[in-house]
Amino acid sequence: MKTLLLFATLFAVFADTAPATDRTEPIDIGSKRELFVDQHLIEKLHSARLTLHHPQAREIAIRFDKPWEGNTSGYPTVMLDGDLFKMIYRGHRMIWDGGKLRMSHSPVVCYAESRDGISWTKPDLRIFPLLGKMAKQVADPLANNIVWPGSPFSGTFVPFLDTRPGCPASEKFKAVGGNYKTGLHLFTSPDAKAWKKSEQAIFTQGALDSMNVVFWEPREQKYVLYYRTVVDGMRSVSMTTSADFRVWSEPTPLKYPGSPLQQMYTNGIQPYYRAPHIRFGFPTRYTARRMNDELRSLEPINLRAELAAAYARVGSDLTDSLFMSSRDGVGFHRWDEAFLRPGPQAGINSSNWMYGDNYQGHGLFETASEIEGAANEISMLFSEGYWREGESHLRRYTIRLDGFVSVQAPYAGGEVITRPLVFAGNELSINFSTSAAGSVRVEIQDAGGKPIPEYRLKDCPEIIGDRVDRTIRWKSRPDIGVLAGKPVRLRFVMQDADIYSFQFTNQRAH
Repeated sequence: MKTLLLFATLFAVFADTAPATDRTEPIDIGSKRELFVDQHLIEKLHSARLTLHHPQAREIAIRFDKPWEGNTSGYPTVMLDGDLFKMIYRGHRMIWDGGKLRMSHSPVVCYAESRDGISWTKPDLRIFPLLGKMAKQVADPLANNIVWPGSPFSGTFVPFLDTRPGCPASEKFKAVGGNYKTGLHLFTSPDAKAWKKSEQAIFTQGALDSMNVVFWEPREQKYVLYYRTVVDGMRSVSMTTSADFRVWSEPTPLKYPGSPLQQMYTNGIQPYYRAPHIRFGFPTRYTARRMNDELRSLEPINLRAELAAAYARVGSDLTDSLFMSSRDGVGFHRWDEAFLRPGPQAGINSSNWMYGDNYQGHGLFETASEIEGAANEISMLFSEGYWREGESHLRRYTIRLDGFVSVQAPYAGGEVITRPLVFAGNELSINFSTSAAGSVRVEIQDAGGKPIPEYRLKDCPEIIGDRVDRTIRWKSRPDIGVLAGKPVRLRFVMQDADIYSFQFTNQRAH
């Protein structure tokens, strides 16, 4: 009975996030990598569940310690250009020494780069000189990493690497920046350093006071824009598309079936680079709270009191990070449990319990594991130390490849059976992890759920370990090419194990 209730609940939460299809019809997945981030491919879960995983903290990537940066810097985007990682971020400082919150200087757009995605440098670009009070703090005003000099476009400047076929080399990098007064303007660059701005706004709807993201969608042959707006008085996100940055489709507010109303600032939506038919989002959740004794006791205590006196909600409201995914770009399965919690209250300068902490940057990028010989990991950046002069920085976090969500079974055992699938290839590989006592076995069934001879559960040797790409072998028929193009189901039987993704591939016969 508990299993039936669990399945009914999961189906209700996830089913509406997939495109509207007849669930009895086979899904043609070809040779695409498929992830268990939603219910789209799942027919039955028995004593197993979808489990959200969390990134692991690594080193500080960048400290905001330059005169043109400051305590409210952030909004990083990381892009891989050849073998060079390029980061664009906002340099910004707020002050409240007079009891009123105000900007110390206008936001500026900054550039950093890295060969490995771990160690970052801020090159002296000598493009824009520092002005005013900032220029007096340095020996050489041109020795900085600023690539765009100020408001109103720098505060929400978000770039992307344009993958559209035929895109001119001079416009290889694009960005959008602006606000509800100016509208979003288009910026172009050959190298993410020298930028040109469009004379006219390309989009004028919404609040736009956040990271509004754009990318090229090859399946639709259009650019996709996700932007910050307000729906029914709540901070939210809408989506629109365009083939030319001039004519945009009617905006569509995003939907989160089964999820309660929550306020979101940034959205961080992007095609997942290992499975680009699925879009991932990493929204910053904004939680408005009333000041009380519990909040007053959270470090940094004195700073919180100062900020609350200058601007009440900055002292009381909090932010953290969420994870969501979509198959159609509009309906998202949003996990309401935090993807990244603020973490331990480890002291005045190590507490991430301020409004502005835990903002996730835009862009997932692959880096080497700290464990020699282990598979690469996915890195991402989060803001820490917000409002604290000299302590504000970006920290790198990592998660395993495809490791955002898994089908997880306990030691007592569990299983997942997929909907009918049609695949291309002759091998099946899985991304999985077991305990020392755990295991995974895989059975291939026909569309009606009947085990196919030679691919039954008893024909699959027990699989143990922790690998991101493990080929499944059956005792008498390792090659599954004879089943390609036919509707089949996969049955994963697990004990104390996680399965993150699977993929059919076309390898040479063994």
